[in-house]
Amino acid sequence: MKPMETITLFDIPVTNCTLQEAVRLIMDILSGERPALMHFVNAHCINVSRRDPEYRQILQSTDYIFADGIGMKLAARMHGLTLLDNVNGTDLYPPLLDALDGSGRRIFLLGGDPGVAEEMQRQALQNHPDLIFCGAHHGFIPPEENGAVARQITDAQTDLLLIAMGVPRQEKWLARHFTQTGATLAMGVGGLFNFYSGAIPRAPLWMRRTGLEWLHRLLMEPGRMWKRYLIGNLVFLYHALREGIKTRG
Repeated sequence: MKPMETITLFDIPVTNCTLQEAVRLIMDILSGERPALMHFVNAHCINVSRRDPEYRQILQSTDYIFADGIGMKLAARMHGLTLLDNVNGTDLYPPLLDALDGSGRRIFLLGGDPGVAEEMQRQALQNHPDLIFCGAHHGFIPPEENGAVARQITDAQTDLLLIAMGVPRQEKWLARHFTQTGATLAMGVGGLFNFYSGAIPRAPLWMRRTGLEWLHRLLMEPGRMWKRYLIGNLVFLYHALREGIKTRG
């Protein structure tokens, strides 16, 4: 593959590529020998990073960061930049399964409520029978069991580790335990397991295409999501505009 452009948003290096280029990048990494970490950042992630220095440092030192959502697209425009695509985990997952089907790569699912990862695995195998899932574990791990879970991932000879514990917990878990897992590539995927296990329905296609998936999440879980989206989006836009003005002079 040709080298990918990296742009800087909120002092975080973002890999600027299309969804299909991201899939090819993942497959190239899985075919190589150098382990790598990937994360996604959206408006909520940026807000969290502003008050959590550890999480911010993790994002700044991660191998690949992808911009997720309409907020990041708007922030890029305010910086005078153009994002090639909305590279989010939920849209990346279907073409990634297509690429992985029959590849022989071993996938471990870590995260979600008990039983969610196993259901996600069952759903994936219905349309991709040649996928290899080498293990699954829920995301509620007592601190004293983290090492045992990492060894379980190692013993499973994992190539691709998908971890869904929410931000910033999943990123911090990988920062501390990724090398112990022996995986070639790990990706923090947030709510992906809930969507593809059927636990939470995805937004209709028209809402996803118009950048309104956040509104669907708010309507589905108003008690849990109202601060993130109603207040968080305004806070994010304020900082995006402020940094955009500063960057462009």
